[in-house]
Amino acid sequence: MNVNLEELKRVGIIAQRQKDYFLFRLRTVAGELTAEQLSAAAAISREYADGKVHLSTRQGVEIHNIHVSRLREVSDRLEKEGITLGACGPRGRGIVACPGRATCAFGLVDTKELAGELDREYFRKDAPHKFKIGVSGCPNNCSKPIENDIGVMGGVLPGWQKDQCIHCRLCLHICPTEALENREDHYILDLEKCILCGLCIVNCPANAWEPRQRGYTLFLGGTMGKKPRLASRAKILIESKEELLRFIKAAFDFYVHHGRKKERFGHTLDRVGLERALEQILAKETQTLDLRGVSCPMNFVRAKLAIEDIDEGQRIEFFLDEGEPLVNVTRSLKNEGHRVLHVAPEERYFRVLVEKRTHKFARAV
Repeated sequence: MNVNLEELKRVGIIAQRQKDYFLFRLRTVAGELTAEQLSAAAAISREYADGKVHLSTRQGVEIHNIHVSRLREVSDRLEKEGITLGACGPRGRGIVACPGRATCAFGLVDTKELAGELDREYFRKDAPHKFKIGVSGCPNNCSKPIENDIGVMGGVLPGWQKDQCIHCRLCLHICPTEALENREDHYILDLEKCILCGLCIVNCPANAWEPRQRGYTLFLGGTMGKKPRLASRAKILIESKEELLRFIKAAFDFYVHHGRKKERFGHTLDRVGLERALEQILAKETQTLDLRGVSCPMNFVRAKLAIEDIDEGQRIEFFLDEGEPLVNVTRSLKNEGHRVLHVAPEERYFRVLVEKRTHKFARAV
């Protein structure tokens, strides 16, 4: 039986070392399947495999030892039971997440909802290499976000209330990173040491420590494997989910543009330069300029004026009519030394994403 191994890997059907046998990786979001889906997976394993279900290190569920002659039967059966196949190869993988605020006493953010949104956006999305995302509700780090290409961790910034404090000094003893210090009966927080875990808030008997700000801390570039690299902390306490999702999209786009084949995101960051990469990823929100219906050369003139108003490394997206407007404006912006990052066709027009570059910087790059 002839099979395309790469196409099978794309949907989570992976060849085993045993000839003509495959494993099925099932799609899970934050490690969840319904009880009915678990029962169905067990029944399928009993009927088509060896009666076992494997739980992977990334909250995945796999059925091993399925013969090549039964791939179609098993695929159809899983679909009938409402179970989606997973992913393998150079693309977005399943999202790992802890329970977060849904059930965990330490959870600071809603991990389940966020994991679902990230899954819808990045699951099976093509990338230079495997692309993994981990979400943790707090700095307990249970879902290991710092070992993922994108890591998200809930956090809370504590603030001290002098009038409430009874000077029991419990906070000094309970802080895991010794980020608190007592100076003349004032308690000082060292932001460089603080991991935003909130233990001082939760355990203070007098409620002298209170939450000042909640949000998400974003980590980039973690990976294990043959060349381990812990993720770099890119930005702390991002207050809105919308802003967080924008930064994650910018990070993924950066990886797609700069990453080499079979190069993990963290190694791309190291090769390009972490500081330079973060400047681009954390840049202000991309502006847009609609130039549809504007004829040449006025469309280029307006594009040039718009790009002069943004900062070095910032991006702007132009909407251009197909044909001469698309060709001429894109070519002219390249000739000016700017970087055209992406050209995406829409219905009867194109979106062109451009990154501002000076001639001096373009030559250096």
